[in-house]
Amino acid sequence: MEVYVVDSHALLWFITEDKRLSSVAEQILDMAEVGEVMVFVPTIVLAEINNIVRKKNLGITIEEILDRIEQGDGLAIAAFDLTVFQTMLTLPPHAARKIAPDNLSKTLRYCITSLGP
Repeated sequence: MEVYVVDSHALLWFITEDKRLSSVAEQILDMAEVGEVMVFVPTIVLAEINNIVRKKNLGITIEEILDRIEQGDGLAIAAFDLTVFQTMLTLPPHAARKIAPDNLSKTLRYCITSLGP
């Protein structure tokens, strides 16, 4: 099964049906809702979404967002904790560049999946 990590804006735009979401991201998140792919939602993304929802009137609450995540068969909340961060620190410089050239989501995906469920 393909595994992805979503960032805050992509998830928020998907849930609020914002037109700024790319068609590729929309397709992946649609597939995650029915369990065709796995999309991890790092806790740091939830914290950022909570701040965005509190600052802007988007017509949605963090509780509704959490419910939507829980309903998706291929959506799972993943802790971005010290263990994940320490795993990121152990990546050799060439691997970190290869995995994540300016893309934290790819590095997180690697760390989360390498640590297991």
